[in-house]
Amino acid sequence: MKSVLSALPTPHDPAMSMPLFSWAAEPEHGRLVVDSAPGAGGILVVRISGDIDVTTLPSFGSHLEEAIDDRLPFVLDLSDVQFLCASALPILEIMAARAHRLTVPWAVTGNNALRRPVTAMNLAAVIPFCADLEDAFRLVAGGMRRGGRSA
Repeated sequence: MKSVLSALPTPHDPAMSMPLFSWAAEPEHGRLVVDSAPGAGGILVVRISGDIDVTTLPSFGSHLEEAIDDRLPFVLDLSDVQFLCASALPILEIMAARAHRLTVPWAVTGNNALRRPVTAMNLAAVIPFCADLEDAFRLVAGGMRRGGRSA
């Protein structure tokens, strides 16, 4: 059975911005919620909220892997992540390399829980981080025009 992430992108219609899927896990110590919905310009928006810690890290990684495997341009919105453990950074690095290799345009946006470690670890050159959702959409749309490569 094909993933719902593989649905063809459609022009943005506010009436159609219902989630394609919603998934939540509440392990003993962490909570992770993943929602995916079509966004402007046929760009998929994968919103993750909660905590990305040792208890939710495997789920976080598998959802990102699925998004890359479907080869749709997407924005990873981590704005509602309250805690991001250091072990999530290598996952984002691997994801960035894989997206580049497969020519999948993508960008990530988030709050200080993401911005600070990305900046501190000097990963801004590898992870296409944007300050807000609008900039992330612009970056991904630019990657689509350049033949698929994200920044």
